[in-house]
Amino acid sequence: MKWRILSTIVLWAVVLAVLYYGNVGAGIFLLAVLSTLAQHETHNLLEKCGYAPWRVIGLILGVALILGTGLSATPGNLGWLPAWIALILGLLRLAKKPGDLPRLFGSVFAVIYIPDMLKYYGIILRDFGGSCFYGDGLGVVVWIIAVAKFTDVGAFVVGSAIGRTKLAPSISPGKTWEGVCGGLALGALVAALGAHFAPNYLPNWLHPRLAALLALPLGVSAIVSDLAESSFKRCAGVKDSGRCIPGIGGALDLIDSLLLTGPVAYYLLQYFAKHLVQLH
Repeated sequence: MKWRILSTIVLWAVVLAVLYYGNVGAGIFLLAVLSTLAQHETHNLLEKCGYAPWRVIGLILGVALILGTGLSATPGNLGWLPAWIALILGLLRLAKKPGDLPRLFGSVFAVIYIPDMLKYYGIILRDFGGSCFYGDGLGVVVWIIAVAKFTDVGAFVVGSAIGRTKLAPSISPGKTWEGVCGGLALGALVAALGAHFAPNYLPNWLHPRLAALLALPLGVSAIVSDLAESSFKRCAGVKDSGRCIPGIGGALDLIDSLLLTGPVAYYLLQYFAKHLVQLH
């Protein structure tokens, strides 16, 4: 627990330093590094599950997807569709034996599961700066991460204290419905406090009540995303995805709750930004 707390403090310090001293480019570079580490660990898990991917081509495309968010202005980063086509064609060329089909599946899955999800944080960095007083989307990304992570914290604390009803015992025996309620409540509180005390870092239309409301689907996404990674690790027969972060495990363990949360946050923010601006 001591190492987990220390690692959490250091990681938040890094994120806040990027927010304070950096810019969108620095945020996207940090995202690319984290994505590459998590994708590498995903490849290791896929190997244990019998879906050993072609590692190099997948990692290259993963980096391209993340870095490309700083260049492409297309919603959802569809400008990288040609890269996806190149990946599929390249892997099909490599797949010359019937036994290569699982490797093809593993290669595509790893790209979809990690960089294709995380790229939405890069798109948020790029697209939501115009509605923030400080002119970039770094604060929006930190707000999303805070909602997801404090949902995790609330679920753990409340579940440990009063949790009785198991959420998904075959996947993650420690998670309870009482913990889910506590996690969603804490995530909504943190979201509202962020909108109240740091409005200059967030879109000018994101008032505390709306922030708390948006935190609910984001919190649900974080919980589902965490369960998906737990199921994945159970398939691979491991407790942690890696060992690069003391007390936490691997990079994938660090970002598990953020994977689904990124695209959900992007489309929610897009929807409310469009409709609230029209109302004004």
